[in-house]
Amino acid sequence: MASLNAPRAVDLLERAITTAEPLAALRAITALRLQLDALERQQVARALREGRTFSAIAAPLGISRQAAHRRYRSLKAATPLAPEVRATLIRAREEATRHGADSIASTHLVLALASSGLLAVDVDGARRSFAPPAINAPAPKGMDPALRERLVHASGPLRLNDLLRAALADAEARALLERFRLDRSPAGGSLLGYGDGPPALPAVRQP
Repeated sequence: MASLNAPRAVDLLERAITTAEPLAALRAITALRLQLDALERQQVARALREGRTFSAIAAPLGISRQAAHRRYRSLKAATPLAPEVRATLIRAREEATRHGADSIASTHLVLALASSGLLAVDVDGARRSFAPPAINAPAPKGMDPALRERLVHASGPLRLNDLLRAALADAEARALLERFRLDRSPAGGSLLGYGDGPPALPAVRQP
């Protein structure tokens, strides 16, 4: 799409308002609409650079978060993925497929980190806590929107601890880790703090 031409936009607005010929006014309005679309994309790109979420952007536009994401996701710079992060996300997709899930959820991400040896978790026990594995299940359609939103807005290149932090923002994933983790402290206390501040995350073992 063409970039905004501010003087032309002002001229088109004036012509659309003042011209006496309705067809000429309509042509000016059509051209003005293209300029306004360019302006909207420019401001959305600016908001994304400043770290605003698609939910925040959708509100003043009067559209849903999903619609804003579909319309403007190309404006969001792709987050670079380290090889170990990419491998973990692939394993999370495999875990979601194993259980016939429609999307990759935070619990699948925890299992992926654990099955890679990056978290000390009883993977088999955790898997048994799900419904029986699906036979010939289709691959998930994508990532759970809430999980995707957390990962998209991680600062800088994604790291393994970013994956864990995004997963553990979900209560079900926290419960899964607490129930099946193997590296409990000697006192038997939780590795995760549930106070007012952010949870103290168990360290992810870097490959």
